[in-house]
Amino acid sequence: MRRAAGALFVGVLVAGCAQTLPPPQPSLAALETLRASSLPRMHTGTFAPEPGIRPDVDQHVTMRSVVLSSPYDGSFAKYLAKTIDADLTAGGKFDPNSDLVINGLLTRSDESDGMSEGHAELGAKFTLTKGGRVVYEKQMFVGAQWESNFVGAVAIPDAINNYTSLYDKLAIKLFDDKDFAAAASGMAALP
Repeated sequence: MRRAAGALFVGVLVAGCAQTLPPPQPSLAALETLRASSLPRMHTGTFAPEPGIRPDVDQHVTMRSVVLSSPYDGSFAKYLAKTIDADLTAGGKFDPNSDLVINGLLTRSDESDGMSEGHAELGAKFTLTKGGRVVYEKQMFVGAQWESNFVGAVAIPDAINNYTSLYDKLAIKLFDDKDFAAAASGMAALP
């Protein structure tokens, strides 16, 4: 699996309780989306939890007996930024010196898996700035639903895979948004 779920699963069996996500890897779907787009080069800026949400939304999700956290200061908002940067880099759209900057506020991060069904959600409010001026702002949300298993050794890796896949899905949703593309391309052409 692209997110090293096998290694993470072995860690789950050995450690039992707390696990850290592996660093994000670019997805093939994001790569195809970016290569087919006319987006100019850009990079991420500030990613943080939305003011007012519970701190634990940014810090961890619980999957049965496993508490999953981000390797980036324990912040899922920062994990989302790293996912976007990994995708931009692989798609040839990353430039740390670009004045086009994607910022984000994490608005939701949740996973629940019962004995027969699992569900995960991820949401963020994105802004795109050009030279510090906001040229795009939109809230986005993605979710996943899957058949869960009674056996934790099967259910936990499935839950981890489905939850982590949401980061790429949310990045792709942003890259594929027509308003985002228009703001990025239109504003990038201005002096």
